Amino acid sequence: MLEATVLGPVGARVHGTPVPVKGRLGRTVLAVLALACRQPVSVERLIDALWGELPPATARTQVHIQVSKLRAALDRAGAAGAVVTVASGYLLDCLVDVDEVRRLLSTARAAGDPADTAGLLRSALDRWAGTPLGGVTPYLAGAELLRLDELRMCLVEEWIDAELACGRAARLLPELSALVRAHPLREGLHHRRMLALHRAGRRADALAAFHEARRVLRDELGVDPSPELLALEAEILAVGTPPAAAVVPAQLPPRTAGFAGRAAESAAIRAAVTRRTDAPPLVLVTGMPGIGKTALAVHAGAASGHAHPDGQLYADLRGADARPAAPHDVLGGFLRALGVPARSMPATVEERTAEFRSRTAGKRVLVLLDNAATAGQIEPLLAADPGCATIVTSRSVLPEVESAVRVPLGPLPDQVAGTVLANVAGAARLDDGDGDGTVATVIEACGGVPLALRIAGAQLAAYPKLSVAELAARLSDESRRMRELVAGQRSVRDSLDTSFRLLDRETRAAMLALAAIGSATFTGWPLAPVLDVPLARTEEVLAHLCAMNLLDQAGPGRDGVPRYRMHDLVRAYCRTVGPSLDAGPLNRLAGWAVALTRHAYEGILGAPVGYTVLAETAAPLGRDVLGHVVKEPLSWVGADVDVLLAVFALAVRGGLLRLAAALLLVLRAPLVRLDLSDHGARAAARLTAVGGPDPVVRVTAALVTATARMHRSRYADVVAILNEVPLRDVDFALRAEVLTKLGDAYERCGDWHRAITAVREAVGCFRKSGNLAGMSGCHGTLAALYRDHLGDLGAARVHGAKALRLADAAGDWKTRAQVRLVVVRTALACGDAATAVGLAEQARGLAEQHGDPIGWTWCLAAEADAHRANGDLLAARRCADRALGLARRTRRPDAESAALLALASIELSAGDRAAARRLAHAALRLQDRFDSPVERVGVERVLAEIGGQLPSGAAR
Repeated sequence: MLEATVLGPVGARVHGTPVPVKGRLGRTVLAVLALACRQPVSVERLIDALWGELPPATARTQVHIQVSKLRAALDRAGAAGAVVTVASGYLLDCLVDVDEVRRLLSTARAAGDPADTAGLLRSALDRWAGTPLGGVTPYLAGAELLRLDELRMCLVEEWIDAELACGRAARLLPELSALVRAHPLREGLHHRRMLALHRAGRRADALAAFHEARRVLRDELGVDPSPELLALEAEILAVGTPPAAAVVPAQLPPRTAGFAGRAAESAAIRAAVTRRTDAPPLVLVTGMPGIGKTALAVHAGAASGHAHPDGQLYADLRGADARPAAPHDVLGGFLRALGVPARSMPATVEERTAEFRSRTAGKRVLVLLDNAATAGQIEPLLAADPGCATIVTSRSVLPEVESAVRVPLGPLPDQVAGTVLANVAGAARLDDGDGDGTVATVIEACGGVPLALRIAGAQLAAYPKLSVAELAARLSDESRRMRELVAGQRSVRDSLDTSFRLLDRETRAAMLALAAIGSATFTGWPLAPVLDVPLARTEEVLAHLCAMNLLDQAGPGRDGVPRYRMHDLVRAYCRTVGPSLDAGPLNRLAGWAVALTRHAYEGILGAPVGYTVLAETAAPLGRDVLGHVVKEPLSWVGADVDVLLAVFALAVRGGLLRLAAALLLVLRAPLVRLDLSDHGARAAARLTAVGGPDPVVRVTAALVTATARMHRSRYADVVAILNEVPLRDVDFALRAEVLTKLGDAYERCGDWHRAITAVREAVGCFRKSGNLAGMSGCHGTLAALYRDHLGDLGAARVHGAKALRLADAAGDWKTRAQVRLVVVRTALACGDAATAVGLAEQARGLAEQHGDPIGWTWCLAAEADAHRANGDLLAARRCADRALGLARRTRRPDAESAALLALASIELSAGDRAAARRLAHAALRLQDRFDSPVERVGVERVLAEIGGQLPSGAAR
């Protein structure tokens, strides 16, 4: 790994071996790239660093030369590829010593023990190896040295603070004296030196150090010492014992045993409460119930105690209770802790706030306000002095709280969650769960929620005979998870109960509905029918639930619409409160799902659908609602497919079988397009199991199952499934769909006459239902059957012409593309290659324009054959290669076989029989993955042609 050094002479090492970087310009380029921390650096930035405001005319060229030299040196040293050229300039992939210093500083700030903090900061300071940026141009040094020097002084001051907190005042004095001499105008060093002298028992020397600091500040800057320095002098004069011995309030609760993780969040809190600003720091820690807000706040507050020597105050504001703590009472407790006797206690909230702020003026006090309900509850409890800091925890995001450093908490990562579990249960206690996934199952069931993890660990610790496997089995059952996550007075259910009680009827119903649906992510539209409210109101409900941390934002879905998620434990809790939807809301929800999916289905196909069951079941939604929810049809189904399948399952469970069938019917085509037809098949099997005698339900289930089998090239299965359905009892539109699918399957199985019979009957059904696109597709199928299997080119041309005329009249892009493919084959059979090429290009353009990868694959294969017949082998090979790639991405073995066959024919036309034979055999091997005798015959004919048994120009 490449390591760069800038905290001393600039250089680089690869696996510990120095890399020779020659010249001031080369070292400057290395330093600029290293300081950018793996971010791109523009050529202009490099020019500024190399030559300042007077670059030579050849500056850009010289920059490229220097970068090339650096790249070559790194390549020779074994760090090839470390210098990366990007559109905006260059970046360097390396470890930098200054980055390691910043990491140590962040870790030190998050450490709870002052001794650990001091050790980490000392390690960071040891990374300096002289004056930083040694050997670079003065332009770069002038721009960066001040920043690096300030970083070092920040480390020094925080290291001194940690050492003082460890009681090592005396041993600091020599270094502090040297630092004050080196930096006489840095008032913080004077303050620390006075404090160290005072704590070392050298009161007179501490006062002398104050006078020396005052003289330097007045002589050099013309200013008086700061209030902090004056306060320390007054404290030394007034008290004969070190300040550390003063009695101060220390009300923080004890730290949580076994606390783990949250290093970044803890560092953010500590940095905020220890930062010196003009206003008192305020930190707001938020998250769902049980997520560990209080534990983190106490941990970070205790770790920053050295920055608040005048004490820590704590109050539980009981924000989730029916009666939150009143600020009047909380202030009374704070004032008593600060020495106000009962007889002098102010009477009103306003008076108590004023007294509290007076008592904390000029002091450094940390206040922890736990479990706040509202901003109004917090405001009277905030100290006004900038030396004081306040940490607030709340289940609500409290958007009205301004100027706060916000620290939102999410679930713990699995590794940290395992540490928490082991810390509570004991690492040895988890041994019986190793190797079989049971520990991982417990961690997963707890969902990264510290309260749940600690309760699970407490159970293992308290009950030695309870195995990890048994606990995992109990927690895996969602219906009993809330009953299991209980330990004494603590339970996940009680924690969630307190938040749930704060919801009004509408938001409560929304939570129960979303839990019943159970999708991993969702948008607001399902709440509109469930709550019977406008769509705009659903977004308000979701925003409120997010503000209460009962839902999370999950980012945009495939359709670009923001989505939300519910934590697994929250969902499990809601299902114990209300396990399902009532009949009315469920009926409305399913009707909406049918209407929206129908709209998407029609958008994908480019034509309306006329199934009677849709008219019976779809909710009457306006175009404004449909357009607002379904912005892009296929992307919307892809984003909401889990929601739609969940609504289907709820409808089946609730006995709304016609609604379920209607939803599944319009999901069929989008699922195929998304390569999710197996999801449809599983849903259809569920519908079949409970469908009963209703012919619409039975036919729909069979059609969806057959569509999935067709998509996987299982044609014999399709024939068997569709021959069992009661077609006479359903409408003509649904009957025509079944007959079309049946005819297609018969053709793939080589049963031409049954295929023609089924398709002719489908034409009549489509005619009776007024479906021109369906009629067109059937005539296209008949054209292919007459052409390829009965040898009647005249009939094929007649049916092809009808198909084209009907498709163009219908305006359905998919039918227009499919029909053109049929006519392409007919034109090739008639020797009209030029017409075939034109039609194939039209078909491919339609499939490409509408984002149909499967149709696009077949169009490209046909276009390849057309170009080959027209003598353009280069264009033919280009189309066939693209078809092969698409077929493999969409996992269609039949399409992959067709693409390989097209390539074999192209190689044969090019005279390479060996390549043609290899490709044809590859196509033949794919036949085992689908059951189409037609396709097998086609491959065998090409193999025979390669072997010389058929004339070179014979049609397949």
